[in-house]
Amino acid sequence: MHRKQFKISILTLLLTIVVVLIIGAITFTLLEGWSIADSFYFVTMTATTVGYGDFVPLSRAGKIVTIIYSLSIIPFVLYTFSIVAKFQTERMYRKISGLEKKQDEQEEELDKTERKLTLERRKLKEQEEELERTEKKLRAQAKLSREHEKDLLEHEKDIKGAEKKIKKQAEELEEHDKELEVVEDIVEEQLVKKIK
Repeated sequence: MHRKQFKISILTLLLTIVVVLIIGAITFTLLEGWSIADSFYFVTMTATTVGYGDFVPLSRAGKIVTIIYSLSIIPFVLYTFSIVAKFQTERMYRKISGLEKKQDEQEEELDKTERKLTLERRKLKEQEEELERTEKKLRAQAKLSREHEKDLLEHEKDIKGAEKKIKKQAEELEEHDKELEVVEDIVEEQLVKKIK
């Protein structure tokens, strides 16, 4: 039931109830001789089914009118309350449905977030594994680099040793050359002596 329709229905029913209460109050004032206030009090208590019993119709006509009045006004009041209750129930149902829909949307969003999170965790785990593999490769490469450095150092030592040997051999060659020169000079001198 829409709000506008509800307002129209309630206003119509309330107006009808007020009119019936006023008519009842006037009727009981005429039949029982009560004041307007007492009559209005009596018809209101009868309409709401409270009935304290402090005012009771004494005349036969008053009793018959009370029966007819009760049978006519009580359904109007109950119907009015039922419409209000129905409106409130529908309103609460819409709120609950809206909340359930929001909850379903939030649960769906939560599921999506959990799936994303699971996917991100999986990616993160794969990246960590890739990082571990890369670290292992880097360690292996570092180990190889150290071994190459050791080999290079050994080669450098060998080269230095070879350079020293070559230098020593060069010095020895120079000495031999000098000795050869001396020998040549001696041989030349002897040849020159022999020739003379």
